[in-house]
Amino acid sequence: MSQYKLKTNKLPKGEIEIEVEIEASFLQEAQKKAIKKISEKTEVDGFRKGNVPEKIIIDKFGDGFILEEAAEIVLQEHYPKIIKELNLDTIGRPNISITKLALNNPLQFKIKVAVLPEIKLPDYKKIAKNINSKEVKIEEVTEKEIGGVLLQIRKNKAHYDWHQANKGQENDHSTHTDFDKEENLPTLDDEFARQAGNFKDLSEMKEKIKENIKKEKELKEIEKRRAEIMEGLVKNIDLEVPEILIESEISKYVAQMKDDIERSGGKFEDYLKHIKKSEEDLRKEWRDPAEKKAKVQLIFNKIAEVEKLEPNKEVLENEIKQILEHYPNSNEENARIYVSTILLNSEVLKLLENSN
Repeated sequence: MSQYKLKTNKLPKGEIEIEVEIEASFLQEAQKKAIKKISEKTEVDGFRKGNVPEKIIIDKFGDGFILEEAAEIVLQEHYPKIIKELNLDTIGRPNISITKLALNNPLQFKIKVAVLPEIKLPDYKKIAKNINSKEVKIEEVTEKEIGGVLLQIRKNKAHYDWHQANKGQENDHSTHTDFDKEENLPTLDDEFARQAGNFKDLSEMKEKIKENIKKEKELKEIEKRRAEIMEGLVKNIDLEVPEILIESEISKYVAQMKDDIERSGGKFEDYLKHIKKSEEDLRKEWRDPAEKKAKVQLIFNKIAEVEKLEPNKEVLENEIKQILEHYPNSNEENARIYVSTILLNSEVLKLLENSN
């Protein structure tokens, strides 16, 4: 038999409201704990901390204050039990408000918290199979593409050499050489190839560039197919994403943009002025992609659960170790969640890509 009287109400945006009534005996028991807790922090002449008599504590702080402390103790102790009894998978912090608090009376309060939605997966293997069955044609690497890469390498080399030879004049654009002119670029020959990357000759360099371009095209096709699979999953599922998850993804976008701008020496505020938008404007623009990303993650988590997929433990521990070495102030638990999610997503994608 339940210790509580519970009533649940489904709210919009993936939240639930729980109305709770707890017997007065729990509040009475918590009052004793509250007095002891207050006593341990209170200094009274003639008594050591933790040994102040109950009557003195009550006279000093009053019944109301002690009752509020007792209610807080009840909430902390019983919130996890209530969530477990209702079999809810909650996310984020709950919003708890007390609706009735009186001596020798049941404690009544409301809990508002986001919950993970129930997910009824579509036939994800069939969706992936239909996409995987499409013929993929990777375009041949052209001489023009190879030439474009070689030209950029020559420009980079010329730019680097100029700065090495003109130390202290880096910001004087009036003396800067025009690297779009052929005569200002290094000659494209075997010697250039040897200097650029220890290639035997220019022919070997071109062959390596061709291989790299081909790999890039193959990776683009893989990413394109993955995007199609994810789009197919999203289109074939009825799933309300909790607001807290959408906001979390948007915040990640904002943090990433700020980091990118600061790394390049700029300021986020200046960037906003340049594009004539506020951070709130950007958050609104990112809402749809953030919701889709959160939805995909929920789907992937469910597939991993159904298929009993797990990240490789050795790889997981190595990745976490590297993060903590590079960022000593990082929270290990957050690093574990981050790496686990990436590795688990990779396992799900492998499964879907091999659905033929």
